[in-house]
Amino acid sequence: MKSILKYITVAALGLGTLTSCDAIFDNLEGDLTKMQAEDMFRNEAGIKRVLANLYNYIPMGAFDDNDKRTFFANASRSAASYGATVTDFWNYTQMRSINLFMDNVKEAAAAGTITPDAANTYLGEATFIRAYCYFAGVRVYGGMPIVDRVLDNEYKGDGVNAGLYIDRRTEKDTWDWVLQQLEDAANLLPETAPEPMRASKYTAYALKARVALWAASESKYWDRAELNSSYTAVQQKLTYMEESYANGYYQQALDAAKKVIDSGKYGLEGANPGSVEDATNTLANLFQNYSTFEGLLGKSYKSGNLTSGNGLESSQTTNWGGPHQVTQGYVGGQFSYTLNYADEFDYYDDNRGRVDGTIPTRLDGDEASYFSYDPTTEFKKGDNANYIKYANVTDPFVNKDARFQAWIVYPGATFRNTVIYFQGGMILSDGTPNIYPLNNNGVDFQGQTYYPYGGEGENNSGFYHMPGDVNSHHRTTYSFYNKKYLDPQAFNTVTQTPWYDIRYAEVLLTYAEAQVESGLGDAALAKKCLNDIRHRAGFTDDVDLTIENVLHEWKVEFAAEDQWQNVLWRRRAHFNGTNVYDGEGAVSDKLTLIPMVDLSGSSAQYIFLRSVPMFDEITQNPAGFNPQVRPEDYYASIPNYTNNRITNNNTTN
Repeated sequence: MKSILKYITVAALGLGTLTSCDAIFDNLEGDLTKMQAEDMFRNEAGIKRVLANLYNYIPMGAFDDNDKRTFFANASRSAASYGATVTDFWNYTQMRSINLFMDNVKEAAAAGTITPDAANTYLGEATFIRAYCYFAGVRVYGGMPIVDRVLDNEYKGDGVNAGLYIDRRTEKDTWDWVLQQLEDAANLLPETAPEPMRASKYTAYALKARVALWAASESKYWDRAELNSSYTAVQQKLTYMEESYANGYYQQALDAAKKVIDSGKYGLEGANPGSVEDATNTLANLFQNYSTFEGLLGKSYKSGNLTSGNGLESSQTTNWGGPHQVTQGYVGGQFSYTLNYADEFDYYDDNRGRVDGTIPTRLDGDEASYFSYDPTTEFKKGDNANYIKYANVTDPFVNKDARFQAWIVYPGATFRNTVIYFQGGMILSDGTPNIYPLNNNGVDFQGQTYYPYGGEGENNSGFYHMPGDVNSHHRTTYSFYNKKYLDPQAFNTVTQTPWYDIRYAEVLLTYAEAQVESGLGDAALAKKCLNDIRHRAGFTDDVDLTIENVLHEWKVEFAAEDQWQNVLWRRRAHFNGTNVYDGEGAVSDKLTLIPMVDLSGSSAQYIFLRSVPMFDEITQNPAGFNPQVRPEDYYASIPNYTNNRITNNNTTN
């Protein structure tokens, strides 16, 4: 159960060249660079260049679209996907680089190349980066080997090298080490970051709050996905937490979050909007230009040369985010939101208080019903009489949460000066339904031409598919697109909008969740944290501090920021075949909304059908849909565990 290092032959140590007749340092160590240490650390400019490379080690996902693995999103043109996965980390070559950097910074300070304050800042940043990497590891692998030093002195050249084999710590010990590292980083770092996108004291505390909440949640809800006690890693507590640990971690989350809150250096952009329109504009602009007021860690991508981006609109031939009508190339809209998610965004009442966000479609109010197989055969002539008739296709979305308006393209919305069609057919004048027709022939009605798929021609983003080609690029399955990271004016080959890894809103929700789950901390402050986020979105009422309301805000505040997948993971709340946790991992079909123009009355009106997407008429019916996440799925297999003599996860002796 030991180790991590294989036999090595070292020609040069430090930041110099390393050579090997086998894999050098295997997982834990490696050939960092061909540049000698003195070349990079003889002045502060060189130190900053090395530091910039270390920041790239942070496993933050610039739109990793993990939300597709929840019921709130999916690939627009694919069968429903579901699963449990978050970004992991197991790269000890990079850990060696960080440890070498720290040693060389200390030497540079001793030589007078940099001031003691500068050295502390660099050491704090390196400690922060290393802690983040270990956080990404422990949440996926459980207990990890802690390598907090360069191992050169452990190499004996005798073919045994016992000192290079590092035991895994217990999972709890690893969580505790990460939290202590972040406290150490906070003590070294200045209150204000030296430059944008670099860590400050409060960046470290914000990450500490995230880590502590993760450990607390996993502890409290361990029994939701308790591992088989026969696994060796469980017996050794390498993959083991328990409820008794929870409150200690919740307290750390509260303390760290409060330090950020009390600093007064960060806040919510547009915290008290005068109108819903003001809120919508603020929320849209927040993801067009990086805010150092709200963002504690992230990437700006404003390079000016369009050579790097956040992955959402990535090339002329692949556009992951935009509707087909306003993109270039073959594929449009590879990331879509489901109707399940659209229903989560509340409506405003006349006083801007909260009203349930479930989109009204039926006269009998039965919004739990939907077409589970094929609306082209299930929806009969005359059934339109059971549906609410809207004068405009956009009417169901009026008065929706400003976050919905700012971040989601919905049927009939205007994006890039183009009306985006999500329409799946029509009701003809004699009442005959025409759903998902194989052509888009227009129908004249009262002097105007209406099309089954909303607009003329085949090049639209509606539910259009070519005969015999279910994979046609003119077809999409879901009726809500993500515009959070897209340029609102024009298609770009590489989207330059920012990515926030840690936003101040997360700090507020972390405090609220930790308080309501533990009863520790300041309940009044926690309620204020929860409602401050809602008020920024235009709501003027206050909701009670309950776990249900906190989880609701995690859902709607962090659309397409991969947070909901993380919430389900840390709370062990994915559906596991037995338990359904209301408001968390509750299982259902991924649904779409099918707008239909109804020409059977005295004027053209619109009805909306709830249904599984047409792509999933077979694959997503209840009999064949089984999105279970087993307890073992929360832990990944340890990389190269045999050669490194280390205990693997989810195996028995």
